[in-house]
Amino acid sequence: MHVIAGIRIPDSTLTREAHALAARHSPEFLLRHCERTYVFGRLATAAAGLRVREELAYVAALLHDLGLTERHGGQRRFEVEGAEAAYDWARSSGLVDEEARAIWDAIALHTSMGIADHKSPECALVHWGAGTDIDGSGLDRLDPARVDEVLTAFPRDGFADRMTDTVEAAARRAPTAYALTWLTETADRYHDTALPTSEDMLGRDPFSS
Repeated sequence: MHVIAGIRIPDSTLTREAHALAARHSPEFLLRHCERTYVFGRLATAAAGLRVREELAYVAALLHDLGLTERHGGQRRFEVEGAEAAYDWARSSGLVDEEARAIWDAIALHTSMGIADHKSPECALVHWGAGTDIDGSGLDRLDPARVDEVLTAFPRDGFADRMTDTVEAAARRAPTAYALTWLTETADRYHDTALPTSEDMLGRDPFSS
């Protein structure tokens, strides 16, 4: 049994195939991010007392950035592109619709602050884990020794800069998909006219003459 930072890494045919899928399409820095996401997320959900379906959560964490890869990137938000690819793979791998839908939710909502952690424990795990690895959210609540174990097992190796380039590439590919999202400002740089903002919507009545 493989254990990192006190967290058991699920090991089944399904999880091994999910890891192989992620490794096949993701550059190593992105795969390592997905692996750290699971462990950080599992530490956070354990501390919160959430009962997580570990196998489904691990698959979702491994596949949560498929939409940022060359193979699965498209014209929709990368969260949705990745969720669709993961759902199709999960169903073809024998999961029932509810299980595959749980993976879809966790991936599609992983950047949705204030929503993901209320949807399901699996959603919370991917949201919290990815957030810790991207911007340090919740890092102060984790045991530093555990964090060091995670970083030893899955080194960052210039992750921040490479992830920035990857996310910007997604925004450049489909800028209008990111209007009114956390990537609006980034996508706006690649759109020929200004994307709408919340300021354009609030305080006005579209039905008034």
